[in-house]
Amino acid sequence: MIQTVIYKPYRERTPDSQYRTLLQKTMNEGKKFIPIHARLPENRHLNHKESIDITGHILEYNLSNGFPLETIRDLRKGFYWSLAEVCAFLNGAHTLEQLRKFNLPDFFWGPSVTKEKCAIFNLEEGDLGPGSYGSILREMPGPNGTFFDQVLALENNARKTPFARTLILSTWYAPYAMGDKEQGFPRKVVVAPCHGNYTRFKFYDQEKELHMITVPRSSDAPVGLVFNMAQWCAVGMMLADLLDYKLTKYVMMIMDSQIYDIQYEKVKELIKREPRKLPTIYLRPKTKRNHLWEYRPEDFILEDYDPHPGIKIPVTI
Repeated sequence: MIQTVIYKPYRERTPDSQYRTLLQKTMNEGKKFIPIHARLPENRHLNHKESIDITGHILEYNLSNGFPLETIRDLRKGFYWSLAEVCAFLNGAHTLEQLRKFNLPDFFWGPSVTKEKCAIFNLEEGDLGPGSYGSILREMPGPNGTFFDQVLALENNARKTPFARTLILSTWYAPYAMGDKEQGFPRKVVVAPCHGNYTRFKFYDQEKELHMITVPRSSDAPVGLVFNMAQWCAVGMMLADLLDYKLTKYVMMIMDSQIYDIQYEKVKELIKREPRKLPTIYLRPKTKRNHLWEYRPEDFILEDYDPHPGIKIPVTI
């Protein structure tokens, strides 16, 4: 096994309750909000009227205590799908056809890239858009018709100046993700990127340790957040492995966390469950990779995972 994370023995780890605390805080202290999902006429059949939101929350993990894959419900299948998604994005994927090549099920993005929804943004059916995750990570628009490859730039700069405080990936490109037609910038993305919007990597080059912090703009706490935490921590493992570092600290600084009304009852059930010890995740031994986009979900081995039974939680689209 390639130990990019040095874990304590499983018997010595302590259960981590941070995520359950976030759910409790959101339900007890959050502010009711009518999100765009509830305002769209095409969503009336969902009987969805509100969400409960909180602004600002931090989850911080010392990875020696385990990988941040939540235990109050079984996430193993979704975990590997989330790895497929982020691996696809690191390869620049931005269409349903490209995502399928990474074995990502259509239900992840299919409902969002129908002919009707893509037409709103003048996109072809099945296209997430040039403002989507994969496009912005690998082909961010530059001056004079050029494109900037953020992933390659991160690798190059981390190798040359690992001590720099500028080693960042961003999935947010405002002219495309937010847009403003009054300025001549129509939005060019079906779903504005909600995770990985700002991810900073801090290399302690003398100790060969890597810390990372990722900031999502919006987090569906019962569903999206748990997979976003895992998939971006996995990116940190990939980068640590690529550059011969140890990933020791992972922080998720959430701008906006929400729970939708169609999720309330399932979340109440989750909150009743006691968190268990976090699992172990290793990278499978393989010939040395040269780039982040060469990693695949099957490179990750999940062990010591003892979650509560799975619960199917409704999602808004």
